[in-house]
Amino acid sequence: MRTLSTGFFTAIFLLAASHAVVAADNRTPDEFIRAVGQEAITSLTGKELTDKQRQEGFRTILVRTFEVPLIARFTLGRFWRRASEQQQKEFVRLFEDFVVQAYAARFKDYSGHTFTVGKVREIDERDSYVQSTLALKDGRNIAVLWRVRGKSDPKIIDVVVEGVSMAITQRDEFASIINQKGGKVEGLIAALREKTAK
Repeated sequence: MRTLSTGFFTAIFLLAASHAVVAADNRTPDEFIRAVGQEAITSLTGKELTDKQRQEGFRTILVRTFEVPLIARFTLGRFWRRASEQQQKEFVRLFEDFVVQAYAARFKDYSGHTFTVGKVREIDERDSYVQSTLALKDGRNIAVLWRVRGKSDPKIIDVVVEGVSMAITQRDEFASIINQKGGKVEGLIAALREKTAK
């Protein structure tokens, strides 16, 4: 579970550094990324929020702006087809629960960063990369690419941090856990159950 805690969905915390408000209709991919960031700041960083309220707000943004079922299926990789329908459904649910549990609390300590959204590069008819740079307080600049799918209802499907795809990285870690559990998808599901039950 280490990679998920330091990788893929860390990017949505970085996204909270965006400061532009954009109309919901007819947004370009870069406008979409800016708007999600502003919503995260507005609804998740209030000190008066309880942990439960922050988790509920985070889940709402996550489900609406990330293609969570697609990402979950991708991270399970070749093991998706080996899983039963019931296991697939439980895995997607646990994947979402784990992300919410692990990341909602991070917005409590938000202190602001400089986040610049740059150019948009079309990959194909469906997908685009939105370039961005995160300037950290220690002077480092982190390059972050957001892979956005769809035009009328865009969703984030991957985040590439410093050239590393977080979805691919997470898939590799999940595969390693499954292999350690004798090649059984249930082993990963059990690990996620335990993690989200805490």
